[in-house]
Amino acid sequence: YNEAMVSLLSAFCGVFSADATQKGLSLLKDKENTIIASENVTIVDNPLLENGLSSAPFDDEGVATFRKEIVSKGKLTTLLHNLKTAHKANTKSTGNGFKSSYASSVSVSPSNFYIEKGDKSFDEVLNTLGEGLLITEFAGLHSGANAISGDFSLASKGFYIKDGKKAYPVDQITVAGNFFKLLKDIEEVGDDLKFPLSSVGSPTVIASGLSVAGK
Repeated sequence: YNEAMVSLLSAFCGVFSADATQKGLSLLKDKENTIIASENVTIVDNPLLENGLSSAPFDDEGVATFRKEIVSKGKLTTLLHNLKTAHKANTKSTGNGFKSSYASSVSVSPSNFYIEKGDKSFDEVLNTLGEGLLITEFAGLHSGANAISGDFSLASKGFYIKDGKKAYPVDQITVAGNFFKLLKDIEEVGDDLKFPLSSVGSPTVIASGLSVAGK
């Protein structure tokens, strides 16, 4: 479900920061121009998004911002840079040098960061799924997600889907997987892109390969 995917994306969006790769804190080091996700996945950083919560024409270092596809049809095209990380990598800043407050130093942060929507409605996505689990909420993201390895194990709730319809709610289950593997296992992307009171957004996606334990 879109809001559950947003919470996962929020927990792991730091892996796309060049600052993290240069410090050895992201597995995406030296992965530019390689396939890191399924071809259904395009991840966008768009500081020029209309009404976006993090829209800005310039970053906090005065660099003009622009829309960029970080992952384009599964291929990692760029990491996010500020002036310092760009200088180290002998490249240009992507306009992602932001401060969390006036007194803090400049870090690398995404602006409006989202998975590009597909062309299937939510109902069509459920129909494609046929039978499976619709996760509506993840809990414990701060303790249950490892941003470096990508591993997560999270208390979750949602609905069991049968014949493309919600059959019954499920609660007190644990969903475990790996963020980097999940990106490769996304089979469908819906058209219901949502930003739930944050600058990170996602549509509903279908992914295989997650482990589910519980009642």
